[in-house]
Amino acid sequence: MFSAWILGIVGVICLGILLETVLPEGQTGKYVKGAFSLLVVFVIVSPLPALAGALKDWNPDFGTISADEDFAAKSAAAYAEGKECELEGYLAALGYESDVKVVVKEGSLSKIDKTEVILYLSVLEKDEENTHISKAAEEACRRLKVSREAVSVKAVFVRENADGSS
Repeated sequence: MFSAWILGIVGVICLGILLETVLPEGQTGKYVKGAFSLLVVFVIVSPLPALAGALKDWNPDFGTISADEDFAAKSAAAYAEGKECELEGYLAALGYESDVKVVVKEGSLSKIDKTEVILYLSVLEKDEENTHISKAAEEACRRLKVSREAVSVKAVFVRENADGSS
């Protein structure tokens, strides 16, 4: 199809050169050249209807296209790790030493399924422990934009040595 189209264009160009040399310069020559110009346009656009018909019948097979699961898992893990570091830094700015574990919902790149926070607190009374746990949970929810059910906070008590180290 493509080679026939090219041959048609080459034939029309050769015919045009022949007409240019044979035709007189008068009014008749202008009319013949105008009609020939229309013929050139028709020859150039002649494959368009066939191409449009072929595109109409074109049915690509998308069954072979699939997501790169390894890339998605690595992206979700990188997102979770970034959120863990962000929340640990934020809680450190509030005065809490912590470890954070963020779990991204399976099949998602950024929807947080659950968050586990471990607070390292010095020995406190029970009501102070609950206050710190509640505050850390509230801040985690606000910072990660998740519901309270998605956040669990545990307190681990550390004893400080006489020199202030744990």
